[in-house]
Amino acid sequence: MLKHRKMLLLVALLALISVPWLQSKSAQGNNVSPLLFPYNQPSGINYNVTDLTQAWNEWKSNMITANNAGGGNRLRVMGGVDSSSTVSEGQGYGILFASIFDDQNTLDGLWLFTRDHLDPNGLMHWHIGNPGQLRGSYAATDGDEDIALGLVNACVKVRKGVWQPSSNGLDYCGLATTMINNIYTYEVDHPGSSPIAGLPNNPGNELLPGDGWNLTRDYPEGIVNLSYFSPGYFTVFGKFTGKTSEWEAVNSRNYEITNLAQSRPGNCSKLVPNWNQYDGDAQLVSWQPEEYAWWSYDAARFAWRVAVDKAWYNTASSRETMNEVGGFFSSVGIENVQARYRMNGTSVDNYRGVFFVANAAAAIWAAPAAQAVNCGAATGQLKTTPQQAYNMVLATKDSPNSYYVNAWRLMSMLLLTGNFPNIYELANGVTPTSTPLPTNTTVPATSTPRPTNVLPTNTTVPATNTPVPTNVLPTNTTVPTIRPTNTPVPTSAPPTNTPVAGACQISYTINNDWGSGFTADVSIRNNGAAINGWNVAWTFAGNQQITNLWNGVVSQTGQNVSVTSAGWNGSIASGGTASFGFQGTYSGSNPKPSSISLNGTACSVAP
Repeated sequence: MLKHRKMLLLVALLALISVPWLQSKSAQGNNVSPLLFPYNQPSGINYNVTDLTQAWNEWKSNMITANNAGGGNRLRVMGGVDSSSTVSEGQGYGILFASIFDDQNTLDGLWLFTRDHLDPNGLMHWHIGNPGQLRGSYAATDGDEDIALGLVNACVKVRKGVWQPSSNGLDYCGLATTMINNIYTYEVDHPGSSPIAGLPNNPGNELLPGDGWNLTRDYPEGIVNLSYFSPGYFTVFGKFTGKTSEWEAVNSRNYEITNLAQSRPGNCSKLVPNWNQYDGDAQLVSWQPEEYAWWSYDAARFAWRVAVDKAWYNTASSRETMNEVGGFFSSVGIENVQARYRMNGTSVDNYRGVFFVANAAAAIWAAPAAQAVNCGAATGQLKTTPQQAYNMVLATKDSPNSYYVNAWRLMSMLLLTGNFPNIYELANGVTPTSTPLPTNTTVPATSTPRPTNVLPTNTTVPATNTPVPTNVLPTNTTVPTIRPTNTPVPTSAPPTNTPVAGACQISYTINNDWGSGFTADVSIRNNGAAINGWNVAWTFAGNQQITNLWNGVVSQTGQNVSVTSAGWNGSIASGGTASFGFQGTYSGSNPKPSSISLNGTACSVAP
């Protein structure tokens, strides 16, 4: 009887130990292999592993589909521009998540769709409609990076025998090598005249936003999106392909640009803008006439990407950067983090969202010795521990499930819990570096934050994929200037903007015209009462046809064009502005419209 009771007690104890909610920072990886999920590497965070699997399963079921993917086991991630199309960024998220959660069939299916849409440089065209339909041609670097790392993870897992060889005959190792080498060849600006997208007189090793740009023509000062800079990935890429020194140079140069951006006069926050020149100054882009210089939907991802470098390699640059950015957000307080910040630390508006919370939390967690910051919204006292930061990410969720926001929520959850491991180094027996709590300050304890619904129901968060031309042009044809699809557009100008005469002013600017097609930007200035929902209409004088439009919804019948706001950018304050852009085709002449109306009222049109 006593033996029987002991056996029951042992069974009960084993059952209790296996309960998922007891898995925390002290838990070890699964019993099969340290290369399989859950990895549970030391991270200083207490968590429930089922929160991670639930977040993945929800995102997967809502975003990944075989519908209209082309058959043959192909899968695609829907969203980023609209719910009926796919961007390379989303394929990257899906492939990377599948490699982490050991979902080999999903990874294969996503790669098969990706493979169908590679550009001439072996990188994924950034925007796909129906299978084979290019709605945005050439690549965006961030999507390619995440795809490549997912393939590296798959390669290692097959090599180490924890995954079976691909049932679809995919050579993950060869695919990863080719993708990484193509990124280095075409999406890194080397000294001299290569690649074509870059500058001929640059120092070298700057990370380009994609392979279809023309910096010599459009951005002679250079252009870098630092939220694409993934130094932890790049170190892996160098080791994996035997090009360690080459990728180290890329890391060194882009950390240099980071430091230049952080040292600009007035930048007390040590944040970085959405777009930078090679000298660290903010780079003006026409689709973000004000937001280009803010920490916003592009720049915020920089925190997570550098936090990965801190977690994986504990580099001096990553420690310094995370102490600065993490110190700022801890001094703001995770419960106070807003969506967009100027470099002087002031918040642009009162919008709050899990995308920004998730990335701020990554910086707070990764800072080994954060210092209190007194700058704008940061009040000179550290307010948030890494655990409190994670709790806020967990409690803040976009509902219904969203493509972009909840992907980054999951990215943050994985990293902070020790479940976004360096698979390449883990397979080689390298011990990961844990991230301790800050030891230089006393942080007041707070209760677990309450859940926050970060977006209204059915609100779409703009994708931040770097855009490229939407059609493949013949050899030696000038590539049109790149324009993004739906990067958020500021809905109001500063208070210093005073209305001018007339109810509204509209500028219609043709940026590029290559004889059979063109790109144009339309900027709206509202000089009357505030507008909630706008419609811009005009009649083409020629046979122009709009083929792709961003930051709005277009309807065209013959020569008559009607463009309505995209929802998130529908409000224009008195004295405020909004804008959209498009690409079109024509034959013959391409005159500008002589008359354009805003909500039925004729506007003055800039010459």
